[in-house]
Amino acid sequence: MSITLMAYPMAFLIAPEKSKNEQLRIKIPAGDKNKIMADENLKAIRVMSNIAGSELEKLMEEIGVAFITASHFYINTTKLDIITENSGRYIIFTLSGTENATLLKNASEAFFADLDRITDRNVRLIGDKEIFYYYYTTGYKNIKEIYKNLKKEQAANIYTTEKNEVVADLKGQSLRYYKNGEEEFYTLEIEQKISIMNIGVNEEPVEEHVSYGLTNLKIKTNIKKEELKNLLNAINYGFDEENEQTPLRNSYAALNWVYKDGFYTAEFTGQNNTAIIKEAEIIFRKMNMAAKRDLRRVNEVTTTIYTYNTNYTDKGVLLNTLYEHGATEITENDEEISCRLFDMEMKYYKNDTGAFALDITQISDKSECEDLINDLNKEYGLNIQEITYNKIKERLQQENMRLESETVLDDNSIVLTIDI
Repeated sequence: MSITLMAYPMAFLIAPEKSKNEQLRIKIPAGDKNKIMADENLKAIRVMSNIAGSELEKLMEEIGVAFITASHFYINTTKLDIITENSGRYIIFTLSGTENATLLKNASEAFFADLDRITDRNVRLIGDKEIFYYYYTTGYKNIKEIYKNLKKEQAANIYTTEKNEVVADLKGQSLRYYKNGEEEFYTLEIEQKISIMNIGVNEEPVEEHVSYGLTNLKIKTNIKKEELKNLLNAINYGFDEENEQTPLRNSYAALNWVYKDGFYTAEFTGQNNTAIIKEAEIIFRKMNMAAKRDLRRVNEVTTTIYTYNTNYTDKGVLLNTLYEHGATEITENDEEISCRLFDMEMKYYKNDTGAFALDITQISDKSECEDLINDLNKEYGLNIQEITYNKIKERLQQENMRLESETVLDDNSIVLTIDI
């Protein structure tokens, strides 16, 4: 009689919490950042998208907008007028027509939120940025007035095009004044480019047997003691000064502010990857806009510390896995292992469960923490599998059992057939 045993590379890791790539949208900023036009003069918003032309009709049908033409749509409840145009493969949206600027922004945000929900992605993400334009009515009739105001605002690179457009840069944003046809007054176009904070969730689905859990996310900031409360107030978030905490709205994640060496570190904690990442994305996006700088830049670098739970319990196998993966500067102190791998500083230490927790310090604009953890999980699982496999073969010899056959499958599982 024979029995068959199957050894899976990841069978020795606890089943994972599936972590989805959370596509987050950016809220179009309120207020007039350039101090040129009052917000009530906003008449249109133009938004780049990654929606292909072939997707458009079906998406608009699902949202339930009114079709006027193949490139003109209308939402009755908000009076939002939507004009689309093709830019190569993708669609550009121009939104206007509402009763006021606030409604235009809110209706536009709701429209794109629907598109995000239906497509299950951030439809405004172009590379690592979202790019859109505000269009304001102005009271300027001639170029001389525009030049005078731009110089007063300390704009740079001011020049006039052959189409009698005035172009300039102001505080990192591109401005353009132009007239259409016989219009009496100039229209102002302000370009907005918002970088999306990438904190390590890759675009590929996580493998079924890979196990990791983000439990803490620490982001060093350049926020000074006197700034924090005002920045949080500017984005309508609170600050508990006694406990140095900020109540969050979108999940059960928590945010503590730790003050050290003249600046704050934001420490997010929670039960799952998505909640922590979502909160960090939302609050830093809003705070960066309020501060008009990247609050995560300290000494010209961005430093983020990710804390993950792992299911590694064998220190020897973990060390061997790190060596095989090319880790350098490996040091060990009791139950703590430190090393460097791909420009990352890594520290493993035992947590309350007896397994190792992992701190990764990433000093880069491109985070690949989950990719790295996936690779290490595979190698750790394969090493555990090899140890288990060898122990099984040793036991078979001790029990005078015969190995009838063994097969390695495509997923690196090993099938052992034993004659008993």
